[in-house]
Amino acid sequence: MAALIKSAYKAYIYLFRDLTDKRSDDFFLMGSVWFPLSILAIYLYFVLSLGPRLMKNRPPLQLNGVIKTYNIVQIICSIYITERALTLGWATKYKWICEPVDYSDTYEAYVVLRAVHSYFLLKMFDLLDTIFFVLRKKDRQISFLHIYHHGGVFFGSWVITKFLPGGHGTFIGCINSFVHIIMYSYYFITLTWPQYKNKIWWKKYLTRLQMLQFLLVTIHAAPILFMKDCTYPKVIAALMVFQYSFMFVLFLDFYKKTYLKKSV
Repeated sequence: MAALIKSAYKAYIYLFRDLTDKRSDDFFLMGSVWFPLSILAIYLYFVLSLGPRLMKNRPPLQLNGVIKTYNIVQIICSIYITERALTLGWATKYKWICEPVDYSDTYEAYVVLRAVHSYFLLKMFDLLDTIFFVLRKKDRQISFLHIYHHGGVFFGSWVITKFLPGGHGTFIGCINSFVHIIMYSYYFITLTWPQYKNKIWWKKYLTRLQMLQFLLVTIHAAPILFMKDCTYPKVIAALMVFQYSFMFVLFLDFYKKTYLKKSV
């Protein structure tokens, strides 16, 4: 048993100390993997257990003002991340087939690192979506898809920031932030002017757009698996292909149940 514990500890040190990008050690929540894991555990405990129990005998909270502000902040932050992703890489110098991570200490590499870290912080901010559902007793919206998506993207963005802050894997940050600009704009409009909720024709196309983003990122990551001269880790590319393919299937199932069955 002692030997097993020692081996596990060595593996932990190798993975979360030796292999990590040391440039982000002093960034907020980047000093240890236990920071995001603790946040994720608290998030899951609240939305799956504590929150519903606290709200069981209470009326739904009226949070319209808070959520409107939240939506505006999301739109602004998503515009910022999209601009950073485009101007620092995907609309300027990044190669679409294989883009390695720049681990240098240059100013350009540091700015990219900061932008990737900002995306991680925004994904932590996204967790409030579920908190609001719990407090407003919107139980139907707290689905496996919703929790898996938010929790997975949050922890995945920490991993990218800590190990691969830049390069090929940042494409999801670019396209995801663009999708969120549209999505939170829709939420803000329908919350501020409820009379337009059933008049905005593009509601179901938001789900299609989310499906499209996962399809594009899967296609974008897949070629790395077959390229011998690409230095971007094939293991990470394989995980991306699996994860985003799975997300596409989940969103497709949600789309069928929500929109196609209603039209039958």
